[in-house]
Amino acid sequence: MSYIIRTNLFRKTACIFALVTSVVVTAGCAMEAGASFPGVAVESYPPDGYVATTEPVYYEGRATYWYGGNWYYRDGNRWSHYDREPPALQQRRVQAAPVRRSYGPAATRRPMANAAGRPQERARRER
Repeated sequence: MSYIIRTNLFRKTACIFALVTSVVVTAGCAMEAGASFPGVAVESYPPDGYVATTEPVYYEGRATYWYGGNWYYRDGNRWSHYDREPPALQQRRVQAAPVRRSYGPAATRRPMANAAGRPQERARRER
């Protein structure tokens, strides 16, 4: 091979390597930049019972819910979550846990125990 052919081959190889490297690096930066606060559509989301009984935290005008280690919010007709926890939501989560409400039936009350530790109704029957 002559010197000119080897030089041209080396230049072509170097250009291809530089092009491939720049594409890979650019794609990696784009993926990192897109993974910040914007949400991603998800398949798993908070169940209806959780949403109905948990007080939402409003962030950027949306009701958000801390569930399963992520902040979820409604985006139109689908659920999304933040890839990275926004600092304001992290501060809110650290300060206080989400408030849960219970709308189920009240627990049935057991009869009060007498001095012997037995329920009063049972003690009356034994007399």
